[in-house]
Amino acid sequence: MTTPSNPHLVQLLARFDGQEPDPMDLIIALFDGGLFVPIAAPGEVITGRDPEGGRVVLGFAEPGPGRDVPAAVGVTYYDAAGMMELLEGSGAVRLVLRSRQGEWKLPRALLDAWARDFRGERLLLEPPTGPDAAALHEALSRRMSGFPAARAAWLSSARWPDSPDPQLLLHVAVDEDPPGPVANHLLRALLREEALRHLAYPKVAVVPLHPAAHADTIAGLERRGLPVVRHDSRTGPSGTPGPSGPAPDAAPKSGRRWFKRS
Repeated sequence: MTTPSNPHLVQLLARFDGQEPDPMDLIIALFDGGLFVPIAAPGEVITGRDPEGGRVVLGFAEPGPGRDVPAAVGVTYYDAAGMMELLEGSGAVRLVLRSRQGEWKLPRALLDAWARDFRGERLLLEPPTGPDAAALHEALSRRMSGFPAARAAWLSSARWPDSPDPQLLLHVAVDEDPPGPVANHLLRALLREEALRHLAYPKVAVVPLHPAAHADTIAGLERRGLPVVRHDSRTGPSGTPGPSGPAPDAAPKSGRRWFKRS
């Protein structure tokens, strides 16, 4: 039997006995342990197409299944840095993670954002404006009571320093460990609202926070005057999204990353 090269990723792709894995857990396992990519010839990576025609790269948690891909003559191991270079060089829009136990698709944009955080780059946050922000805030106020573990959620307009395109971002403090699944389920519930069905990543994203592990980050969000909905549905001093406040600056840096590293 082949020893898996990334046992944590193998375990996650088994989907926890039928339960969906948290995408952030998959990304952490990928960046920690790397993966194998099938090749048609030395230096020639096999890529595919998704239903929309975008290019995808196949990545395997263990080498055996990768060698079984049609036209493959072998596999090549990629660590995190090499994988990001491969995705950029191939123009891939998705990374398809596979093992003998399961499969999961990760958008390239999500991996890019994680890699930037990994390198220490920081998002710029400011109070959001516009109808989408107002609709998201209103839906959050209605839905929050259905997620008892979600203590509070802050809504912001976020962008990277070198990007002119902002995204709506929810930071959600969750009284469970890990907080990721609850935060993701909350966002999915919000995006089922009629007024928000046109939104999807990367237009909107969620960052789960643990009240104790990420107390510094939460304190920084409180200081910014961002729209906040707490579990009792009362908003913070900024109320609903309104005109932008002071110019944004770097997002607060927690002593620990917001994601859970195993």
